[in-house]
Amino acid sequence: MKPTITRLSAAVLISSTVLSMIGPSESYAATYEGTVNTSILNVRSSTSTSAAIVGKLTKGTAVQVYSTSNDWAQIEFQGQKRYVSSSYLTLKSTVTKAATTKTYTANATVNMRSAMTTSASIVTTIPKGATVTYISTHGATGSWFKVTYGGKTGYVAQRYFSQVGGGTVAPQANPTHSTTTNTTMHSSMTSTSPTLIAIPKGAKVTFLSEHGATGSWAKVTFSGKTGYVAKRNLQPLVTVEPTTMYVKTKSSLFSSMSTSGKVVGTLPIATSVKLISTHGATGSWAKITAGSLTGYVPMRNLSESQVAEPVTPYYAKQTATMYSSTSTRGNVLQTIPVGAKVDQLSAHGATGSWFKVRYANTTGYVAARNFSLTAPSTSTEQYGTEREVRISVENNGPLNVREEATTSSDKVGELPSGTIVKVKPVLNTDWGLITNGGFAGSYIHLAYTTAVTTPPPANGIQRVVSYTSYPISVRTMAERQMAQFGQTDAHRYAKAYLPRSWVKVDGSTGTIVNNNIRVISGVGAALKTTASSSAATLATIPNGTTLEYVSRQTVGTTIWYRVKYGTMTGYVTPSSVVGEANILSRASLTSHAYGQINPGETVTITGQDGNYYTVSYSRPSGHNIRIFDNTWRRASVADIEPYVNPSNMSQDSQAFYQFLDLSKSAGTTATTLNSVLTNSGTLTEQGQAFINAANQYGVNEIYLLAHAVHETGHGKSVLAQGVPVDKDGNALINSNGTRIYPDREEVAKVYNMYGIQAVDSSPLTTGAKFAFEQKWFTPEAAIVGGAYWIGASYINHPTHKQNTLYKMRFNPAAPGNHQYATDIGWATKQTTRIFQIYQNLDSYTLHFDVPKFQ
Repeated sequence: MKPTITRLSAAVLISSTVLSMIGPSESYAATYEGTVNTSILNVRSSTSTSAAIVGKLTKGTAVQVYSTSNDWAQIEFQGQKRYVSSSYLTLKSTVTKAATTKTYTANATVNMRSAMTTSASIVTTIPKGATVTYISTHGATGSWFKVTYGGKTGYVAQRYFSQVGGGTVAPQANPTHSTTTNTTMHSSMTSTSPTLIAIPKGAKVTFLSEHGATGSWAKVTFSGKTGYVAKRNLQPLVTVEPTTMYVKTKSSLFSSMSTSGKVVGTLPIATSVKLISTHGATGSWAKITAGSLTGYVPMRNLSESQVAEPVTPYYAKQTATMYSSTSTRGNVLQTIPVGAKVDQLSAHGATGSWFKVRYANTTGYVAARNFSLTAPSTSTEQYGTEREVRISVENNGPLNVREEATTSSDKVGELPSGTIVKVKPVLNTDWGLITNGGFAGSYIHLAYTTAVTTPPPANGIQRVVSYTSYPISVRTMAERQMAQFGQTDAHRYAKAYLPRSWVKVDGSTGTIVNNNIRVISGVGAALKTTASSSAATLATIPNGTTLEYVSRQTVGTTIWYRVKYGTMTGYVTPSSVVGEANILSRASLTSHAYGQINPGETVTITGQDGNYYTVSYSRPSGHNIRIFDNTWRRASVADIEPYVNPSNMSQDSQAFYQFLDLSKSAGTTATTLNSVLTNSGTLTEQGQAFINAANQYGVNEIYLLAHAVHETGHGKSVLAQGVPVDKDGNALINSNGTRIYPDREEVAKVYNMYGIQAVDSSPLTTGAKFAFEQKWFTPEAAIVGGAYWIGASYINHPTHKQNTLYKMRFNPAAPGNHQYATDIGWATKQTTRIFQIYQNLDSYTLHFDVPKFQ
C-alpha cells in the first residue's frame, strides 16, 4: 500500500507544480505606472459600471497599467487583469522594465506559492540569501509580494525579504484599521510589557507597521499614543463618503460581516441604500443604512446605478383587503375587487403568504392566497363540490337546461327525468352548473333533482384507496413539521435538563438568569412605553432580534416584559418573544431541546446531573408554544417521522382512518345512521339530515355525525336541546338551563350541533347568537347549515383542499402552512370516534386518499 501512496503523492505534487507554473507565469508588460487620485476606486471585472466590483483601491495606491481605452484602464490586481476608470488615475510616462526593476534578498528559506495564501500550492522553494525580482505588492496591508525566481513566478510573504541596497520594506498598509475586539496597546511587542491604553472594540486606529517573525504585532497610534497591539485584533477599514447605491438582488441585512450573522432586515430589489464603508481585504462587504436599519451586505449585491423595480402582474381571485402591514391588524388602505390587476412588488412571510402590491396608486400588503397569475373568468359565481344528481320532475316531465342560472335565461335544451348528470351547485342559489355531457357549462334548477348516493355494495362494505404524490421525502416532511414547532405529550414523564449556569437556585426553586430573549413574531414585536396595549409604541422590533430582559410586570392577569432594545427601554408581551435558555432532553448542550424558557421565570429543581439540573415547569397562559411545558414538549424529527410516514399505518388499523376522504359520502342510508343515533337526544332519527348535509356541502356524513356527537354529548348539550333567544339573538337561559332576562320576549329557539362560533369563554352566548344569525331554528337546519362551515375551513377550502385528517394536521402540499393543530398525534387521535361509528354500521363505502412521498 505504501508504494501506491508514494506514487500518488508524487503525481499530485507534479500536477500541482505544473498547474502553479501555468497560472502565475502569465505576466503582462506594464507600460504605465498609475496612482489613485480619489478616496476610493472600484476595481471591476470588465469595462462596465455594471460589471462586478472585485475590490477597492484607496487614494495614493500605485498600480501597474497595461493599457487604456475609452476611459478605462487595464491594471494588475491580485495577480489578474482587472479594470478601473482611468479618470481616477494619475498616469506617469512610459517606463522601461529596467528602470523599475527591484530586487530583494530572502532572509530565510521561503516557499513561493501559486496564490496569496499559505494553503495555495507551492511553486518552488527559495533558499535563504537568494535574490528575487520584485513585480508587485498585494494584500490589504501589502503582506504579499509577486516575484520571479529561477524562471518561476508566484507569491511570497513580504516579511521574509529585504530590498537589495535598503532595509526591510514597510508594507503598503491601509492607514486606517478598526479593532475587532477589546484590545490592549503595549509599549513593546510582548503582552507582558507595560500597558499604554485599552482600545475598545470597533475603535479606529492608524496602522504604522508590521512586526515580529510572523508579522503577529502591529505598531499603531490611537488617542495620541503609539504602541503595539496583536495584529489578529485588527481589520482593514476603508471609509468612504456615504453614497447612494441600489440593491440589485434580494439581500439579507446582517449584523456583522458574515452570512451566519444575525439577520436584522431584508432588502428587496431596487431598494435605495446609503453606503457608509467597505470592509474585508478586497472590500467584499459593505456597511450600509436602509431606512432606520444599519448593517452589512455583500458588496456584490449592490449597484451604483438605479435598478428597475421588479413587477409581476397578479389578479384578484376574490375581493381582497389591502393592509398597511403584513397583518390583518394593520390599517385597511383599500379593497381590491375580484378580477382587478395589481403589480406584485415582493413576497413576505416565511412561506410567502403576503404580497406587497401596488393598486390604484396605493402600495400595501395583501394575502397571497387571494391572487393568481391568471385573470379569473368574468363570472363571479362560486361553486360547491361537484356531485351527481338525478333529474326528477313531476309526472316524469323533462327539465329545462338554461344558458344562465336564471329562469329568464334562454333555454338551450331539456334533460328527461331519470337522467343522471354531474353538477357544481352555485352557492347561495338553487341552481347547478352542469360539468359533463353535451350540456356542460349550462345550468339546471336543483329543486327538480335528487342526490345520487353510492349504492351499498353487495357485501355491505367497500374500500377504495387512492394515492396523492408529493415531491418531498418523509424525512423532509418531518423536518418541516419540526421547524413549525410540532408538540408531543409522549415525553411528559421524561426528565428535562437545564444548564446550571442559566439558573439561580434557592432551595428547590430556580430563577432563569439567561437574560436574552428573541422576537419570534412574524410581524415583529411592539415596544410599548408602558405595560399597556394602548400605550404608545416606541418601535416595532423585527422578527429575530435579540433583546435584553430587564424585569417583568403583571397588570391584572396580563404579564409584560420590560426589555432593552438598543438605546430604548420598553415593554413587550410574552407571546411575541421567547427566551434563549433551552430545556434539553439530555444533559448535553447538543441534545434535542424540548423548548425554551424566558428570563425571570421560576422552575422547580427536581434533581442534578453534573452541570445540569433536572427541572419541572408548566407553560403560563399567553406564552408562545415554543416555551417549554412539562406535558407538551417540542417534538424531534424522530418523534414526528412515524406520524407523517403513511407506511407506518396498516390499512386495517384505526390510524388509517386519518386518510379517509372527508369530501366523499360513505354511501350509507338514513336507516343505517339512525341505528347509531338511538338515545342521542335531538340527534335521534336525524340520519337523513346528515345525508342531506353531506350531499349539499360535500362533507362525509360519518365525519359530520362524529363531530356532532362529540360536541353535543350525544345530542344532550344545551345548544343541542335548543336555546330560547330574544329578537337580537341573545340567549335567554344560562348554561344550567335556567331562564334569564325574564322581561325579554322569546322569539325563537335555536340549535347549534357542531359548536360553531361557541368560543370557550362564553360558548352558550356566542353559539346561540351565531345560530340565530344563520336561522338554525330546528335540529335539522343546524345539522345541514353547520356542515357548510365544517367544510369551508379545511375540507373544501378554496386553496388548500385538506380533505383528510392527515392533511388538516400536516398539509403535505404546503407543510407548516394552514395546519389545524400543533399536536403531532392529533390526526391519529381524531380517528377514534369515526372508526367506532363505522364499526357499528353494516353498509358503507370507504374512500381513502393516502399521501405518497419520494
